[in-house]
Amino acid sequence: MKDFQIEKESRGPVQIVRLAGSLDMYSFPKLESQLNALFDQGNYCVVLDCHRLDYVGSAGLGSLISLAKRAREHKGDVRLIGVPDRIYKIIELLGFTKVLAVYNAEEQALAGFPGQ
Repeated sequence: MKDFQIEKESRGPVQIVRLAGSLDMYSFPKLESQLNALFDQGNYCVVLDCHRLDYVGSAGLGSLISLAKRAREHKGDVRLIGVPDRIYKIIELLGFTKVLAVYNAEEQALAGFPGQ
């Protein structure tokens, strides 16, 4: 498994956060810290690009739900794009697709955010 990496880019009011490697109980605090820092700056519209993720642990998925709920309380959202099939199946099996918005393309995820 690869080391976990995070790259951020702004698209107007939306923050694109590109993830690579394994999102597990050891690496998730790094992502959580980055997203909380964005939230603390008033950036509640976030798209997580998961194209280069190898693995996501269940604890990480649970925390993503909490982060998405926090963003929605501030009229934002945390949306996922490019989720690999094997990871999407886990999200779906756990019923998290009812809470986490998953899109195929970046343009789809960006649509509907304020200013897009």
